[in-house]
Amino acid sequence: MIGIGIISGIMIVTAFLTAAFYVNERRVIATIAKTVSSLGFMLIAFIALSKNIDALDSVNDLADLKYGMMMLTGLTLCLVGDIFLMIKELFTDRTANLYLLLGVGSFAIAQILFAIRFIMYADRFVYWLLPIILIAPAILLVSHKANIIKLEKTASGLIAYSVIIGFTTVCALNLVIVNPSDRSVTLLVALVAFMLSDTALCYTYYGRSVTLRRVLNYVVMILYYIATILLAYSILL
Repeated sequence: MIGIGIISGIMIVTAFLTAAFYVNERRVIATIAKTVSSLGFMLIAFIALSKNIDALDSVNDLADLKYGMMMLTGLTLCLVGDIFLMIKELFTDRTANLYLLLGVGSFAIAQILFAIRFIMYADRFVYWLLPIILIAPAILLVSHKANIIKLEKTASGLIAYSVIIGFTTVCALNLVIVNPSDRSVTLLVALVAFMLSDTALCYTYYGRSVTLRRVLNYVVMILYYIATILLAYSILL
């Protein structure tokens, strides 16, 4: 636990530095700082999973191990997404759009895996929660109409992704309602942070206000790594 706490602290510090370096156009150093943070949540996941393996002596422990493997797979896809987005920041605009879509695609697959796990873990599904899925894309579209952001053609992928992460968040909320536990609450907090981070990311890419984009860089990084820390930590719960 102490080790995980130290790793988490380092991740948050380097996440803040990542945002600061991006704001100041020091992209190479920002990439290094972000790599440290991203490797951090993978390390937490491996530590948590190793503890599950060490405690493997019952059917429940086996279920926890399967959960841990699913979460590790999803977090690995998040790491891949981070790599694509870091490459995106280092290349020309035309190439950057390709890496942006690859990064979003990796995160989308990760979110689908998380959603599947949450549905499998729940005893039932509360269908009246489904309209919540539309909150994030609605915010983006209203912001576009209000001229706060300017959505480009590549933004359609981000809108689709916002629907996917909205569904995963609903699945996490459903889990809290149907099967309340420390793990389900942790997952809900993680997914809400994830959704807020990725929604803010659209404003950093397409926002018309330079000041808003600069401020939201910090929001994106801090919330994203809080989300991944909690997802990795949930393996222990």
